Amino acid sequence: MREADHGPVLLDVPCGLVTDGGLPPSNSFVLLRHKMVYISVTKVACTSLRWMMARLGGEDPERFYNGTGPHLTRLMTVHGHRSKWSHVGRLSDMDPAEVAQISPANGWFVFAVVRDPWSRLWSAWQSKFLVRQPTFAMRYGDEPWFPRIPRNPDDVVEDFRAFVQAHPWTDHPDLMRDSHFRPQVRAVRPDGLDYSRVHDLAALPELFSDIHAHLDSLGLDQDLYLPRANETPLALTDAVLAGDVAERVEELYEADFARFGDRWDRSAVKVSAAWSDDAIRAVGFHAAVFERIGDMSRENERLRLELRRTRRRLRAAEVAESRPPLRRALSGLPARVRRVTGR
Repeated sequence: MREADHGPVLLDVPCGLVTDGGLPPSNSFVLLRHKMVYISVTKVACTSLRWMMARLGGEDPERFYNGTGPHLTRLMTVHGHRSKWSHVGRLSDMDPAEVAQISPANGWFVFAVVRDPWSRLWSAWQSKFLVRQPTFAMRYGDEPWFPRIPRNPDDVVEDFRAFVQAHPWTDHPDLMRDSHFRPQVRAVRPDGLDYSRVHDLAALPELFSDIHAHLDSLGLDQDLYLPRANETPLALTDAVLAGDVAERVEELYEADFARFGDRWDRSAVKVSAAWSDDAIRAVGFHAAVFERIGDMSRENERLRLELRRTRRRLRAAEVAESRPPLRRALSGLPARVRRVTGR
């Protein structure tokens, strides 16, 4: 196995870790020594759980921090390119024979975590659109459903409702492919993977207890590194889901509710009181910070491209300098002259 990267995908092998397409998931994180597989689901504590896997696998955090993507904090750099991972692999990079041995029956702990679609969609909309994450602002900033910088709570509620009613993740060519808004069953694939258990975000302590028990059985138990990350400025409130918004989310994520709905009760979803003026101002602050991060990220990319072009020119110059003097001189002559000289 090449120990590196992330993402869904499984191989054509006779085991419980094969999906409908016969390929192993690339949104997987594999620890061979710890006999653990984590199937990542975006907006479901995935930043914290990736850091947990990175720490267990012995990854160097500086490799993530040195990334140049438009991330708000160091913790978010764990979502950078999978080449940053040196010791934690993914199923899609493994040999089929190795994948065939991965099963709870063989002592492996295979897990995923899901979340009620109401709070998950609210979190995704905030972190990508409301605070204007640079990539999303660049791609979708001109769309009619792109939110404004709010002046008051009503602006937020109205813009989220407009987003749900437009549900662009179901028909926009780019957004349809974005894992933050796709139904969770497409990442988890509960009927195609042999899980130890699919946990729920509302019961994370049970997951950690199961992980400790598994590691202890291997003599590898240790403290788990679980930083809190990607905190959004506005908590979910009753006003966000008022009217027909909650019902519309249920319709749009019907596949998730069909598979996991027995564990989600709308009345049990954690909601907070109305947002303070400071919380609304925090949205504008986050957006301003992201705008500046986007500026620097784009400038960094421009400089990278310029450096690449400069290196190509230097290599070409070195090759030209290495030619014999007569050949260098003749190479600058018109083609008809070179034909006459036979050069």
